[in-house]
Amino acid sequence: MRGVALGLGLALLLQPLELLAAVEIPAAVEIARGGGGRGGGGRGGGGRGASRGGSGARTGFASFSGGSNRSSLRLDSRAADRSGRVDTRQGNRTDRTDLRQSNRSDRVNDRNRTRRQAINTWDRNRPNWVNTNWSVNRPWRYGWYGGSTWNNWGWWPGRAAAWGLGSLATFAVIDSLVDSAVSNQTTYIVVPDSDYSLYYSSVQVSGDLVTFQADDGSNTLTFRADCRSGTLNGYPPQNADEAQLLNAACQVAFGQ
Repeated sequence: MRGVALGLGLALLLQPLELLAAVEIPAAVEIARGGGGRGGGGRGGGGRGASRGGSGARTGFASFSGGSNRSSLRLDSRAADRSGRVDTRQGNRTDRTDLRQSNRSDRVNDRNRTRRQAINTWDRNRPNWVNTNWSVNRPWRYGWYGGSTWNNWGWWPGRAAAWGLGSLATFAVIDSLVDSAVSNQTTYIVVPDSDYSLYYSSVQVSGDLVTFQADDGSNTLTFRADCRSGTLNGYPPQNADEAQLLNAACQVAFGQ
């Protein structure tokens, strides 16, 4: 009987422990697996779902953040490239503008330097007939050109009317311009009503033909004129400016 009683007591003692184990051990397992404890009416599935949801949210945010960073880097790189190209183009434009301005300045300086040198070498380079009495010191036959000479040029009536020219500069006008230039030791005269400057001391005569130099505003050019037939470089003048230049050279050569 003592043995029976001992066994019965031991059974009663162990029964609560077994019940406790049945309750507690699954809960510990659930905790180890990452889930919550038992909820009010379930197995804590809500806990596991929240845990996974939280993990998923963190993963998604991380992916989005990384993508955003990469996009920002690409945008920054493209913007930097565009900015570099714009700066390069602007730099090239500035260089070209500076070069053009420098070239213009060089041409102006060269022209001014050439004129200064021409003035400084006036006495050494001018022909003997170019002085205050130039019109009577010309070493060739002169005095036959002037007045209505241009009326004998075949092209004159039609082209002169089209250009609105009633006449060309008289010898008195050209003589006054040359006298003033000689007095000021200036090597050229501005041809009346034209864009040309005539280097009057460059006039050289052979028969009725005249060679001379003139400036058209950009370059110094050499011309050949026939004062009898009224041609310039073998052709009738192509505009009123050329007609005035032809006449001025013939007045310096043969006018009276």
